Amino acid sequence: MPDSQIAIALYAGALALGVLCLGLLVLSLRRMLGRHEEVVTTMLQRYDRRLAEFAQTLNDALNQTLPARIVAAISGAPLETSASVEAPDHSNVVRVLELAREQTSADAAVAIVGTKQEPILATVGLSQSEVAQVGGLGVPDYRGARAIQVSFNGDDARPGDHSGTGPIRAGLAIPLLDSTTEPGMLAVLTRTPDRRFSEIDITSLENVLSVTRPTLETSLELRESDPVPERDPLTDLYDRPAFHALLDREIGRARGRREHLALLMLDVDRLTTINARIGHLAADGVLATIARVLNDVAGPRDLPCRIGGGCFGVLLSQADSRDAERLYEQLQAALRERPLPEIGVVSFSGGVAELLSNDDATALIVRADAALALAKSSGRDMVVTAAKRPARDVA
Repeated sequence: MPDSQIAIALYAGALALGVLCLGLLVLSLRRMLGRHEEVVTTMLQRYDRRLAEFAQTLNDALNQTLPARIVAAISGAPLETSASVEAPDHSNVVRVLELAREQTSADAAVAIVGTKQEPILATVGLSQSEVAQVGGLGVPDYRGARAIQVSFNGDDARPGDHSGTGPIRAGLAIPLLDSTTEPGMLAVLTRTPDRRFSEIDITSLENVLSVTRPTLETSLELRESDPVPERDPLTDLYDRPAFHALLDREIGRARGRREHLALLMLDVDRLTTINARIGHLAADGVLATIARVLNDVAGPRDLPCRIGGGCFGVLLSQADSRDAERLYEQLQAALRERPLPEIGVVSFSGGVAELLSNDDATALIVRADAALALAKSSGRDMVVTAAKRPARDVA
């Protein structure tokens, strides 16, 4: 073979080898980049999951009901009250104070409201001398603020006060009523020298009032029940104000007709995680779907309502706690048969309370909420029923 042909063959072989090496290099780079992309995607997914889990944990911690309140409500033990009330006996005001003090781990609580009839000063956890001291402050000018912190002179010991628990050191006050014409204050007080109230305490007080304010205003004759129940625009269920108006109406009917009445409180499990995973807009679609399922399984006399966020309430007239438990089971089964895109099966926690002879609207809600909180803290996706005392008493 001539030398020129050998050289051409060698050049061709070298060129082919170079092309092969280049192809292998490109393939290697593509695989490396693909692997890098896969690693980044996996890390981002893990980060999203951990962020959602953190958000859910934080949300659960902020909304956790105090164990003492849960135990008292579920066990059926009556609440211990230590209150001095100047003006008429408004038990709903005292009940709000009890809740406010427990939810913020405070030593005392006070409510002041100037009603159309006569001013009301109600306290729990204060001596007579301290009532005069705190009551003399009057209602603060909030000037648009959510809350006001107040400091007291700890050396201002009152003669005859032998409580031995120390003087009042500080307080946290928020507006008691929505009414602009009726000044009011709800305040919690502490005897601990170093105690500073936090944003969580403010939120806790606002949560207490969000549940109790409608009944409180009605009991003080500051508002009338809404005669035309309004609908929630997202779910087309009765909205929060309608829920309270309907509850007052149904309690009155149950009393007059000596019939049973049950309340089922529902809360979507891990709603914060769902929001973090699919976004608030998509999560609103999930809530709308859940509301349709709830409306489908509810009976003709049942009144499903959306109280806020992922929290729903169902009033079951002429029904007891067992009927409410059955409704929960029907909703649970219906949702398991209808897994939703991206999130699968949505679960609920439920709390049930049956109207008792000494219940008002606030007491019924508190017992159902306490049962719901116990269901959430016990693992979710279950229903808990508050104790009945005495059994099947609706007189």
